[in-house]
Amino acid sequence: MRPALLLSLLPSLALAQTSELVRPNDPSRGITLPPTSPALVDEATALSLNPAALSTLGSGQLVYVHERDVARDGLGDGLFVGSTFFGSLGLGASVEWLRGREMASYRRSGLGLSLGAEPLSLGVGYHWYASGENSRVDALSSWDLGLSARPWRPLSLSFVVRNVDAPGTGPAKLPREWDLGVGVRPFGERYSLAADYRVASGQSLNQGRLGYTLQAQLFRGVGLSAGLSHGLRSGEELALQFGVTLDAAHLGLTYAGGGYGEGLDHVLAVRLSREKYASLPTGGGKVALLDLDDRLASSSGVVRSVLGWSAPDPYLRLMRFLDEATRDPQLAGVVLKIEGLRGSGWGKAEELRQAVLRLRASGKRVLAVLLSVDDAGYMVASAADEIWALPAANLRINGLSATVTHLGGTMEKLGVSWDVARVGEFKNAPEQLTRKDMSEAQRETVNAYLDTEVRHYERTVAAARKLPPGRLQQAYASGLVTARQAKELGLVDGVLVPEELDRKAAELVPGGRFDPDYAPRDERDRRWGSRRRIAIVPVIGAIAGGKSREDPLGASRIAGAETVVRALQRAQEDPGVAAIVVRVDSGGGDVLASDLMYRAVLEAKKHKPVVASMGDVAASGGYYASMGADEILASPTTLTGSIGVFFLKPALGGLGERLGVHQETVTRAPLPGLLQGWRPWTPEEQHAAQAWVDSAYDDFISNVAESRHLQKAAVDAMARGRVWSGEDAKARGLVDRFGGLLDAVAVARERAGVPAAEELDLQLLGEAGGLFSSLGGEPGVLGQALNDVLPPQPSPVPPLLQDFLQEVGGAAGTALAPGVQAALPYSVVVQ
Repeated sequence: MRPALLLSLLPSLALAQTSELVRPNDPSRGITLPPTSPALVDEATALSLNPAALSTLGSGQLVYVHERDVARDGLGDGLFVGSTFFGSLGLGASVEWLRGREMASYRRSGLGLSLGAEPLSLGVGYHWYASGENSRVDALSSWDLGLSARPWRPLSLSFVVRNVDAPGTGPAKLPREWDLGVGVRPFGERYSLAADYRVASGQSLNQGRLGYTLQAQLFRGVGLSAGLSHGLRSGEELALQFGVTLDAAHLGLTYAGGGYGEGLDHVLAVRLSREKYASLPTGGGKVALLDLDDRLASSSGVVRSVLGWSAPDPYLRLMRFLDEATRDPQLAGVVLKIEGLRGSGWGKAEELRQAVLRLRASGKRVLAVLLSVDDAGYMVASAADEIWALPAANLRINGLSATVTHLGGTMEKLGVSWDVARVGEFKNAPEQLTRKDMSEAQRETVNAYLDTEVRHYERTVAAARKLPPGRLQQAYASGLVTARQAKELGLVDGVLVPEELDRKAAELVPGGRFDPDYAPRDERDRRWGSRRRIAIVPVIGAIAGGKSREDPLGASRIAGAETVVRALQRAQEDPGVAAIVVRVDSGGGDVLASDLMYRAVLEAKKHKPVVASMGDVAASGGYYASMGADEILASPTTLTGSIGVFFLKPALGGLGERLGVHQETVTRAPLPGLLQGWRPWTPEEQHAAQAWVDSAYDDFISNVAESRHLQKAAVDAMARGRVWSGEDAKARGLVDRFGGLLDAVAVARERAGVPAAEELDLQLLGEAGGLFSSLGGEPGVLGQALNDVLPPQPSPVPPLLQDFLQEVGGAAGTALAPGVQAALPYSVVVQ
């Protein structure tokens, strides 16, 4: 059978630098490698083939190669090490010992450096030679230059110049060689094909050699490879090589056999790597432990925050984790540990519930273990296949209530009064500072919102757990439900002690393997080029000017217009970004900053689809930032609307007088005290402030009408500061459909025309920085550099105190912010 025909019958192979087999007297060839190509190589052996590919290694890798040339009684051993740093700097080193081959024994050592990434990288390699048997070889050294370009998923290009300086003289001279390679992956990452043309300086084109390589993965952990090379003139020898590779997570073993003429060459390679490779299947898949409390804990820490580094928003990070876990074929089950939902309201709880349902729909089994949950946490757990509670679990399944904190009495005691200009009886943000109790308008809004929350919660849980009517009300009557009571009521499937968890996980996924360090997509990515991305731009916290930031104690978070606008501009200009999702979890803030975000969204959607995703709250300025998107998604329990503005100014004179402080003003203007915080407004100042607010409100509802394709009068009727649930907002045309962050990503993908089979990455743009982040840019370079030095630490403030600081601090921040505000009328806590 002709070798070419034999090659065509192999289902999955990989070809090596087979042309090396026919150059036994060239010391620059080094040791023979298993089938590969300068266009395909992505391991530490790249130093020998194409130094530019060192940028593709990932974290540390070591490869040992042993060669046995039977025909010439030649032996070779090679050791290659390499790693990629900072995502674009590749470093490599090698030592090769070669004996026999009809020439003196020698050692070939090398160092390599590359700069770049998958789309384009450049590299240089330096080799020096030592031989105790041949002084000419002992004096040689040479340079190699390489280029690697992998601009798209199916294409890889390489260009290598070996022995650039053509060192040596006479028979020990190393010829300069040119090597051009093209690699293709016509059927995804499982099959790689390459063709290479190599010619030496001074040779005519028909004196060069052609090489062909095929690499394929039969199934996980098993790959075959083959290589073929030949000259372009008749009578030249043909070289053929075949190989097989077995992979474990961090260990790979390859055997390759081949040769030319009557020669036979054996190659054995062992690879050790820090990164995981797709390995031979073991058992029934992985079982992961997902601790929601740990995942949702902020990891910035005081020192890291002050230095300017802030970890990604923990909730967005968790959602990305869940999205990747859903698509991980190795994951068979999840043990969901629930001990609170830090920083999450009912909107996020619904998103988490939907994410758990997606895990189950993808074939994963989910077991929820309850340690300490309230109603929101229980709603998330209800999406699991089974729910188990620890014997002493704290189950606060006691129904919902809404709490609003008023500081009016405190202000009265301090002698502080407030000047207010607002539009609409429902825009009662100032009432948190001016009243001691709820107004009728506020009470109406809170009751309507709470009714929606209760209806959705009870309907969802009863359906998931198949509970009869009235069963949840029985739990409410207990206040704190014991684990045994929860089992009797059907709220959980049973009670277990921690020692039984392994057994339950084994029952959940028979043959599964528990992976305590599970991370989705933690295996080495063999993909060429960069995936297209969905950019997620967060608008989280109170809206203000400047950069996004957060304080070290976690009491407040600011969504800065400068950061959000810049992130949207980056996303719209990046050709690798297919679409944009604006993730809003904000009760609003400064009108000007909200308007800047709104206009940046309008500009971005001229270039790419923009979808808004609402979290727990997207009200007032938060709605302002969302409404320009192509489509708005919210949970039924999202608190949204509150379309309105107000102007709030303190009069601190009474407090000052109590403290013995006296202030006088000399003026040359008719309305000097409009923005001063000492005395109350005069009637003329009140009129001017109200005119300012009326104008801002008219702009707001006009923009809503235009963006949402509604009549302005209809917008005005449902605006005036009225807060709506996501369910009510959808009924009024303020949002388009129900869904969480991952649903918004799916809508963005669809609007961008991305095929369902194409993998996309989620990229966060515009994260909050620390107090000093501006010292190093956006985000702080100083903080990024210290990321590896300072391990993440949770906030030192207890969660309950942190919630209180956020509630009271938010009101104070709104009160002291100058200018017209588009902010949530009050802080509503639903428990």
